[in-house]
Amino acid sequence: MKKLGFFLVSTASLALAACGSNEADTLNETQAQNMESEALNNLAAEAANAEIEALGNQQQQLEAENTAASNAAETVGDNATSPSEVEDDVQGM
Repeated sequence: MKKLGFFLVSTASLALAACGSNEADTLNETQAQNMESEALNNLAAEAANAEIEALGNQQQQLEAENTAASNAAETVGDNATSPSEVEDDVQGM
């Protein structure tokens, strides 16, 4: 009878120990998943910030080109002769 009692107690303790270790593994897996998701979120945020910076630089470059082009158009407009002056020169020949 003592052997049967000892067998039942040892089996129960092994079963409880096995169940308890599964919970600890599940907790560790959850923590690992949280760390991985945080790392992915950080990478995504860094990529988004880099994209925003690149678009801002592109916008500044386009604005500078537009300003330079409008200044060049004004310079050409100031230096060009009017069509009436050209017609007068041609008719005077």
